[in-house]
Amino acid sequence: MKKSVKSMITGLALASTLAIGTTVFAATVTINSDGPNTGKTALEIFKQYLGPDPVDGPTDSNHLYESTSTYVGNVFQFKVGDASDTAALDGSNTDRQRVEVKAYKSSPSNVKATQGETVTYKWQFRAVSPYPMPPSGNFHHIFQVKAQDGDDGAPILTFTVGDGYLLFRHSPIGATMDQVETLAKTSFSNIDGTWVEATVTVQNTDNGNLSMILKKLDGTVLMSYSGKKDNWRDGATINRPKWGIYRKIYTNMPEAKLQIANIQITK
Repeated sequence: MKKSVKSMITGLALASTLAIGTTVFAATVTINSDGPNTGKTALEIFKQYLGPDPVDGPTDSNHLYESTSTYVGNVFQFKVGDASDTAALDGSNTDRQRVEVKAYKSSPSNVKATQGETVTYKWQFRAVSPYPMPPSGNFHHIFQVKAQDGDDGAPILTFTVGDGYLLFRHSPIGATMDQVETLAKTSFSNIDGTWVEATVTVQNTDNGNLSMILKKLDGTVLMSYSGKKDNWRDGATINRPKWGIYRKIYTNMPEAKLQIANIQITK
């Protein structure tokens, strides 16, 4: 009897060890503002987690800085000016502006995705009202998942402002925009000036699971999606997230401000 009990205990211990040995434990990187005029600057914080070159666009404190919110505490604020804001021009692409933070090839492995990995992005954001709605045909992204290398032109996933909506969009190819599909949308009036929380989970494979939920801080769901999509591009080395403002310039375009807080990357 004692031998039987001892064998059972040994077996349970072995099973537990095997379970631990075969379980992939998720780890989360959390990126938070430490408040304006205290601690590190916004740029320094993003460098700490994303690497030494974490911004596409200007890095000065007029375009990327820290602020506070009654609802979520300390926040990062992204700002692009009107069409005269030449500092925010996208390099030689003078028809567009951007101020985005990103993971990229030289970032730590815990903030970028390799083929086969499943990654969850979770963050809170507020489009500072009145947030500009671009004319039809002018892109305006506030979140992207992009491939790097290979077929890495158009983003795989975006939150896009357009046609009176916030759109959750997917594209299986990067060379053209021919196959961009809107997977979910909510009226932009639901989020303009309102803090919301987004969660996007991506299985980085050719036929991978994809889910998204956008909700108000009180839990009200504004839009959601769940399904399978082509989430990996030919020749890509990584997939990477981008947060901020990336938009096409148009006539009489006003400035835009976006606040982001509590960025979490789990893989």
